[in-house]
Amino acid sequence: MSDTMSSFKPYLFTAYYDWFTDNGITPHLAVDASCKGVKVPLAYVKNNEIVLSIAPAAMHDYQLKSNGIAFKAMFRGVSEDIFVPFKAMIALIAVEANEALPIGAILDSYGSDEETEDNEVKEEEPLFSVESDIQPQEDDKVEEKKEDTKESSAPTFEFVKD
Repeated sequence: MSDTMSSFKPYLFTAYYDWFTDNGITPHLAVDASCKGVKVPLAYVKNNEIVLSIAPAAMHDYQLKSNGIAFKAMFRGVSEDIFVPFKAMIALIAVEANEALPIGAILDSYGSDEETEDNEVKEEEPLFSVESDIQPQEDDKVEEKKEDTKESSAPTFEFVKD
């Protein structure tokens, strides 16, 4: 296993985005257009912000990058290249529910990314570490633990069909 792990942010963004689209919600993204690295058509920016439709039908050539999302979108019949770094994301907006998820604050809570010259993401500190001094248990000890959990008074759950 390598010493460095990839950024968690693309996976988290994708999870929220997929949940929106899987539930029939039309996602829009509020973007801080003044943030370094943002590429949007400036004619549509107001007060350093732009709201982009990121519904699958509104985007072409969508790419999830380690530091943001890139795609092509039509603005008044003209195809524009769009790039939104994670650090520039303000909110993921659920149009039908008239609600917004503060995606920027959520992603920021997982540490700030430091951009290098070649636009790669470098994590400042790992989010967690794996202890290497854990020894595997013998099979008979594992079986004993399984038996103990069956007899414990801890609450259990079961799947119930509707």
